[in-house]
Amino acid sequence: MTIRQREVKRDRLYTEGDADLKHIRDKCITTIGYGSQGHAQALNLRDSGLNVIVGNREDRFAAEARADGFDVMPIVQAVKRADVILFLIPDEVQAAVYSEVEPYLREGQVLDFASGYSVHFGLIRPLPFLDVVLTVPTCRGTVLRERIQRGQGVFGHFGVYQDYSGKAGDIAMALAKGMGLLKFGCTECSFGQEVVVNLFAESAGLGAIPQYLLTAYEVLIEAGFSAEAAYAETFYELQFFVENLVKERLANSRQGSSTSTYLILSKTGEVVDDHVRDNMRRMLGRIQSGELVREWNLEQMAGAPMLHQRKRALAEHEIKDVEDVFLERKKASGW
Repeated sequence: MTIRQREVKRDRLYTEGDADLKHIRDKCITTIGYGSQGHAQALNLRDSGLNVIVGNREDRFAAEARADGFDVMPIVQAVKRADVILFLIPDEVQAAVYSEVEPYLREGQVLDFASGYSVHFGLIRPLPFLDVVLTVPTCRGTVLRERIQRGQGVFGHFGVYQDYSGKAGDIAMALAKGMGLLKFGCTECSFGQEVVVNLFAESAGLGAIPQYLLTAYEVLIEAGFSAEAAYAETFYELQFFVENLVKERLANSRQGSSTSTYLILSKTGEVVDDHVRDNMRRMLGRIQSGELVREWNLEQMAGAPMLHQRKRALAEHEIKDVEDVFLERKKASGW
């Protein structure tokens, strides 16, 4: 059955008029962590007139938060003070930090996550007297902050896992508004929907693009073409290709010359074929079943040997030599 034959689910897009900051205006909000998402969300919420503190261990992120004018304190102390707690630390350490702060959580506090990962897969089991919500910018924190500073916005999601107060949905939407997500718009989703789609994008969607292009680069090198020619026709041109796509509807976007457009529309399906589609479906099933999360948990317990090996292999790939040339020329020519 094709997509055209299916009844495709659609979500409502919520914007600024759908939310009210009054639900969090008098609350003390703490970000646990001040990394990519932590700094962006803390700054955006403060710019929205909200009371924000930062809970962080003493490291460079704590120093950055102080330099940005925030009251910074140990995580447990911040949790004790906060009414709303934004868990903005990496997935792999969230369960341990939650166990550390759980004894200090009190009735009516709000836990907000930027990913459904830990809660959906049972790594964190929130206490029953808490509101547990999701507020997710679908981009890196640096992009979120830059776009909001320019008066723009980014697409996001919000959701509710546990509604103890009866107002968890209003609070989640207020947080989305305070972060600036509703300038563009948000859709509502469950923790499970958010994390499955996100992990699929990372393993089989957007995250697969570098590997796809690296494979194309290697095929050209194997055929005897120069590194410069191979790199230019893969990684270098990607930015221009994407810039064109984001300005147009997919169907209206002219992919270069008529020859280029013909090849893109008629021949790429011979590479990205039903075999690729079936692989994507299998990957989605492994994510939905929790298999990939269990695999990642075992990898972490073993000290992440596979991850480190893959990082080393990529760092040592011969493409780095031609990358250096192009990066130097970009810098020299004012990119």
